[in-house]
Amino acid sequence: MNDMIRRNIFSLLIVGFVLFSLVPTFYELSRAGDIQPNRHFELVHNFYTDYNFYLSRIREGLSGRWTVVEKYTSEPHSGSLIHEMYLLMGRVGRMVRVPWGRAGDVYHVARVVLAVVLLAMIAEFSRGAWGNKGNWGLMGFLLAVTASSWPKLVAVVHNGVVPATVANMGYWRFGGYMPWWSVMDSLQRITFIPHILAGQALMIFLVLSLTSSAVLARQGNVVFLGILAFVLGMIFPPGLLFVVGVIGVFGMIRALWEKNIRWSQWLFWCGVFAISASSLVYLALVTGFYPWHRLTELDILHPLPFDYLEYFKAVGPIGVLGVIGGIWAVMKKEKAMLPAVSWILAWLGFLGIFHFVPQQSPLRFSEMIPQVALGILTAYTFFRLGHLRNLGNLSRIAAILLITLGLLQMYSSVLWQKDFIDQKIRATVPLVPTGSYVMYPLKDFYTAILYLEDHTKQSDVILSETTAGNYIPVYSGNTVFVGHDNTVNAERKKEDVRMFFSGRMSADTARQFLTAIGVHTIFFGPQEQDDSNGVPLTQYYPFLILTYTNPSVTIYTAP
Repeated sequence: MNDMIRRNIFSLLIVGFVLFSLVPTFYELSRAGDIQPNRHFELVHNFYTDYNFYLSRIREGLSGRWTVVEKYTSEPHSGSLIHEMYLLMGRVGRMVRVPWGRAGDVYHVARVVLAVVLLAMIAEFSRGAWGNKGNWGLMGFLLAVTASSWPKLVAVVHNGVVPATVANMGYWRFGGYMPWWSVMDSLQRITFIPHILAGQALMIFLVLSLTSSAVLARQGNVVFLGILAFVLGMIFPPGLLFVVGVIGVFGMIRALWEKNIRWSQWLFWCGVFAISASSLVYLALVTGFYPWHRLTELDILHPLPFDYLEYFKAVGPIGVLGVIGGIWAVMKKEKAMLPAVSWILAWLGFLGIFHFVPQQSPLRFSEMIPQVALGILTAYTFFRLGHLRNLGNLSRIAAILLITLGLLQMYSSVLWQKDFIDQKIRATVPLVPTGSYVMYPLKDFYTAILYLEDHTKQSDVILSETTAGNYIPVYSGNTVFVGHDNTVNAERKKEDVRMFFSGRMSADTARQFLTAIGVHTIFFGPQEQDDSNGVPLTQYYPFLILTYTNPSVTIYTAP
């Protein structure tokens, strides 16, 4: 029995960590019957606006499309291969007869499957770096997966009582830095957003392959790896740039160590990246015009916040210990550690470079899973310390304590997420989720969107406020005037929408506005009613025709 566990330890840990990461999901499903009776249950992942954005692509695949069209903007345009992974996920769902309204099922299954793949690649990375050196490969894997922020104890108010002592652990939890950025949470990132999981797994596979002498010795592998790198560029463009950076650093250090240049090795790498470069060329061309230009424009108009000091605090203890291990590995010319060292140097380099590139926030390079290389190099630090004055046992104990600290922080993450779900279950105000308010949608809201599915064409453009606009492409398949930050001219369109629903347009101006944007159907729900101060739209615009109504939503058409 013990021998079987030892042989399958990585597989058991991978399954265990994936299930651990899904505990909040299971908890929310178990409480689906406890939500407010007028609410519709949905299993939102991460944040509802982006979750629906990805589901809209899956919905297009379920509907039979082969290229992606932007359902969140009303300007006519042709399909593209941007976000094609989600559309293909929908095509797979279509093959197994997943209903149109269950795009979320496809999304969550992909999260689980890709989480297993990513953890398997992390295990392979660590095993490859450590070879047969005892259990250090396992230690590196555990350090990488459990890597968390520098911890800080947070007092949790319960029934109006704040704990007076740390000993009262019922009211204390671990917190960390940058908790608003989900990828920094060691638990949530295990079963994170599908395209990021896929990109990270491909990054590890490509780095391991492109630094393997056995792989480089077979020239036929150039095409295969080039195609995989092309796929990475389409799924996760920063990931391809990062792999190029890692391999560049690896090659330069290897050349310095060996005092000679293997031109065949460099030609192999150049061949792979020449094939994959077409993905970046394609994306550059397509994002040169709307609506796809909005994807790059958004980072310039609304840059993601990034504070280097807070970020390095969020990386946690393995940031310091991993860098020490990297320096030690370079001094010892430890070839097995070179891929991990190159990973960290490339990561630090991109963080610095993109501080000066407004088109891309350095925060995106926090998604390059630096904790994997840092975890392996942290294990190397403990390994080397164990050889100093026979400190082997102490170094292992220190590593186990660090892993235990990471597990405790993961458990605290479960508790924080359960609190969030509990609050969401109790939430009643506002009536629909807006901005940072998160809640389950009203049943009437959901029913009205299903009415659109049955009584409009998917090509019809629906006018609504942002919340309904965010849900409509997923559940009715329609195009909306505005519904996501990726909507072209979203800032101006939001103002136009408020003017329309607040009645600040004359009837003639409103008719011209609807004609100009190609809208014949208007969704008038709780958020829209807030804009109008509860006044029915027909009082502002008598030409509108009421076609559907329920206690929360009215749908109008414009002749």
